[in-house]
Amino acid sequence: MLRLFFALQPSQEQNVALAGQVAPLLVRLEAQRVPPENFHATLCFIGAVAEEKLPSLIEAAGGIRGRPATLRFDALEYWHKPRIVCATAIEEPASAPARALADGLGTATVEAGFTPDIKPFRAHLTLGRKVPAGAAEACEWPRALTPAMQVHCDRFVLMRSDRGEAGSVYSVVHAWPLDA
Repeated sequence: MLRLFFALQPSQEQNVALAGQVAPLLVRLEAQRVPPENFHATLCFIGAVAEEKLPSLIEAAGGIRGRPATLRFDALEYWHKPRIVCATAIEEPASAPARALADGLGTATVEAGFTPDIKPFRAHLTLGRKVPAGAAEACEWPRALTPAMQVHCDRFVLMRSDRGEAGSVYSVVHAWPLDA
């Protein structure tokens, strides 16, 4: 079984810069750092998919057309239940295409017979996991992400998650342009 999700990705240069920017905070929080190459904003989580169903999922997503989106990540937040630190994006008109894309992918995948985990889209990049509650409670949240990071997205991707010795490893399975 493949573990799959659709996402938007910052550039590798942006990921490396952001990882460096938040490294001192993650060390202080004793968080498990997410590798910069894994940073992404999930649009639609599909979950476990049999390999033989992959072409159907790719075909369903291929019918989606969207416009380029710009996400402006300007805050760091701690989310209690998943015990993560993430960069969050403010809601603004330039990010509306990402929300529409997430909705369209959810609808298309359900119509194609998949059972995605449908949640309202909230642009975030997970930066640290397994944050001890006591360390997180000692900090004030949300925190400003200064400078903010603006991510221009002109494509969306289908990503695969595989378990490795050091945690999850994400790889792009397929990509589509945002040019509607």
